[in-house]
Amino acid sequence: MKKILFSVALLSAGMMCTSCSQDLLEIEQKATSSTGNFYKTDADAESAVTAMYATYNGEIGGTEGIWNAYITCINYASDDVFAAGGDMADHTGFRECNEFRYDTSFGPFKTLYNHIYKSIYSANLVINYFGGDLADTPAKKKAVAEAKVMRAWAHMLAAQVYYQPPIIDHLITTEKPTNAESQKAIFDFCIKDCEEAMANLPERNGQSDKEGAWRVTKGFAQFVAGKCALFEGDYSKAASILKPLVESPNYALVPGERFRDLFHVEGDGCEEKIFEFNYITNTAAAGGADAWRGGNNRGRWMVANVLNWRGDDIVGGGKSPLICSTGGWGGGAINQDFAHKMLANDGDSYRRKATFLTSDEFFYDETLCGWKSDAKCKTRAEKEFDNERGINKSAGSFSRSDVMEVKMMMHPNDADLSVGDNCNNTNLCLARLGEAYLMYAEACLQSGNSSEALKYVNLIQKRAGSKTISTSVDLQTIQDEKQYELWFEGCRWFDIVRWGIAKQCYDKVLDNIPLQWDEYWNPSDGSGVVGKHPHKLYYKIHHPFADAGIHLQFVEGKNEYWPIPQTVIEVNDQMHQVRGWAKQ
Repeated sequence: MKKILFSVALLSAGMMCTSCSQDLLEIEQKATSSTGNFYKTDADAESAVTAMYATYNGEIGGTEGIWNAYITCINYASDDVFAAGGDMADHTGFRECNEFRYDTSFGPFKTLYNHIYKSIYSANLVINYFGGDLADTPAKKKAVAEAKVMRAWAHMLAAQVYYQPPIIDHLITTEKPTNAESQKAIFDFCIKDCEEAMANLPERNGQSDKEGAWRVTKGFAQFVAGKCALFEGDYSKAASILKPLVESPNYALVPGERFRDLFHVEGDGCEEKIFEFNYITNTAAAGGADAWRGGNNRGRWMVANVLNWRGDDIVGGGKSPLICSTGGWGGGAINQDFAHKMLANDGDSYRRKATFLTSDEFFYDETLCGWKSDAKCKTRAEKEFDNERGINKSAGSFSRSDVMEVKMMMHPNDADLSVGDNCNNTNLCLARLGEAYLMYAEACLQSGNSSEALKYVNLIQKRAGSKTISTSVDLQTIQDEKQYELWFEGCRWFDIVRWGIAKQCYDKVLDNIPLQWDEYWNPSDGSGVVGKHPHKLYYKIHHPFADAGIHLQFVEGKNEYWPIPQTVIEVNDQMHQVRGWAKQ
């Protein structure tokens, strides 16, 4: 299998229109081919599918400067994540999403919508020109199968984020897309695409096949189809689709001691990955070593800054902790209530330590965090009163508590220094076996096979190194394990909506904002004496909106999904808002 490095320069035709003379319009084009001449050979099919992968990589996995709608906004819509930042006025767009203060014109929602449907267009190009009777070779059939699965994944994402978004199953010419008939119709469409594709897709070639994690295989088709069946509530079908995937010898859970690697470059293409975007930064294509000046949209540039700890709040500008690749802006903070719940459940598990650190680990564990001053502080006592570590922001570190998340932070090995120390070169994972196990367990439980459900829940718990190993399983068990296992992996928001518990989850967290201090720099006794107490994190909960007379709320029947972007409605009279958004 040819390795695909997604460093393709994508051209958007027709995006820049200027006035010019008729003579200029009649100049013969050089080195171009019509679609009728180009889309013919196996090599053409391979080129087309490569361009499709590059489009998905750029549209879904790329960056919007300081953020990425798929990585940040979907996770910020969860009840166990704070948008955080420097203070109430920082990164307000993120916070509007996190606090349900958005409307139909909210920019990030429009951006992700456009990204999804541009990606679907790239898949439809492959299907249109190589599908049906034109698929006369195995290579063409495989290209079409890959495109169908990617198209299905994008439609699945659209249906999870928006309600009744359009199904686009062909190249749009003059007609206008319409709202899908129902969410079920979208998921059925996705399942059909994946099932049709499976016969022409290869299996991953064993657990060491990295390319099998970077290109669509039968396993990814099973993952997408099984997830869609789960979301439409067809649990028996979901279990039957997912069973061969979870039993496949081509995948395996990484050992517990490598759980942390799943979210960093060390885990790229590993045995647990079912599909991920393979990031290869091409500085030549992006504008050289100063690619950031030319808009390098690869490698999640500056998303690292968003998700790293707030450098301004940390002694040494955020670079004193050795775990940090660079100083950051403090977004993506973990909700303290969830963290405390996970700590009680997991204890000192591999999974918990790869998700967040306790105060003690943050300040004193040289393996899990480490500080530059550890070179001179040899004992615990020296570290406790070291003035070269800690949180020294007197106003309190915003939306942070007595723990420090680490799961999606950019560690030093993740950095692509050819671009900068804030260019995260870790692949973006869309599907891994840990999630597949828990989806399969839920499907088994809901279809009456609790023993099979318990088996796969236990496999997840034991790999995690959790101190809690279940002896029986119910839906609450699976809901908890999914939250522990998949925090900040784009699952939680969709799950709590699907389970019908969104409002009760959000009502517990809205306008309960922690502010964090370090006892060494800002003692909780109010004495103001620096160095009176050893380093230790503490926090207090604030209610800034209630204090200002503003009532934040999650509205049932509306906030479970984002609105169709208003710009889409304005240019297409065949599309309309649905559910609570139709009343706006």
